Amino acid sequence: MCEQAGRRQLGLCVLCGLPAAGKSSLARSLGSGGSWALVVISYDDIITAEAFPEGLCASHRDTSAGSEELSLWKQNRQHILLYLEHLIAALIGCSALIAPAGRTEGTWSRFVSCLERQGLISSAASDVEHHLITIPENRALYLVLDDNFYYQSMRYEVYQLARKYYLGFCQLYLNCPVESCLLRNQNRPLPLPDKTIVLMEKKIEKPNPERNQWEQNSLILNTSGPIRMEDLRVPDLLNQALENPLSPLQEDSERKDMDREICAASILHQADQSLRRLISETMKTVKDAVPVREVKVVAEELHCAKSILLEDLRQSMSQRGLLPLSTQRVTATVFLFKEQRDHILQPYLSREHTCPSQPEQD
Repeated sequence: MCEQAGRRQLGLCVLCGLPAAGKSSLARSLGSGGSWALVVISYDDIITAEAFPEGLCASHRDTSAGSEELSLWKQNRQHILLYLEHLIAALIGCSALIAPAGRTEGTWSRFVSCLERQGLISSAASDVEHHLITIPENRALYLVLDDNFYYQSMRYEVYQLARKYYLGFCQLYLNCPVESCLLRNQNRPLPLPDKTIVLMEKKIEKPNPERNQWEQNSLILNTSGPIRMEDLRVPDLLNQALENPLSPLQEDSERKDMDREICAASILHQADQSLRRLISETMKTVKDAVPVREVKVVAEELHCAKSILLEDLRQSMSQRGLLPLSTQRVTATVFLFKEQRDHILQPYLSREHTCPSQPEQD
């Protein structure tokens, strides 16, 4: 039995999208009629509101959390990845699921309960050792991760886990208009604040197979209406991922691409924050020195200059790569903005006000 289990096809499927986009409904339907067994791991069931004083579900905390809560939120997500890896190792080795040393009792017990409810492990086991319940040898097994996964980096961690253990990997992105999500959210037993969903919609990063090689096995589903399970694209994608498991022996160009994207995003964020501070400091001087009717005009010109410089920075990084020191990019952008700011202000301010006197922090 163990030899057969070791050869069983095993896959990871990432369900991602806005709250109330239909992920949980799709997860339930994936298990019916397929040639695979299915276990759904819902992040909201494992990282509960107990961990957060304000009571929002864990998958939504990044949009408004403070630094301490955000650190706890990230820690809990890392614990789920750790538990998931232990589960994969147990499935491949046909061994018991052993509680990891670095677990948190709350999230671990909820992770175990999730598996017990779906019949994957025995509920009669000890607190630290849980025996796997036999799955028919001729059936593949999919572990479906149900979460928003609104940053690519979150999904990439799951992809790396699939590569490490030679698993199939695919992504199902539920593309639902934010207006529909807000309406559905109101019918939930514990609806989220509307602003949480609206803010997440602005941050979410859809799978981009054309840009990211590691996201090739992705499917974007329109869930503004009912999901039609007769659509063969979903089972075809799941079967394709199982039949083409990832290999850790491939050149890790994807990791370099992801690191480059993360670095680029950080540079753009630093530059944006620096320019925002400069505009804020400049406008304090402008409000005291020019007629009220002209204040808005100055602000619009400054923000226009900021947008153009940030777009130029974005384009330059995509075309020529990153400089060894990222601060050089930020410093150069700030310097160019100061020159343009002075040129913009010259018609409005007297000579002594051409350069604002407030101390500037880059």
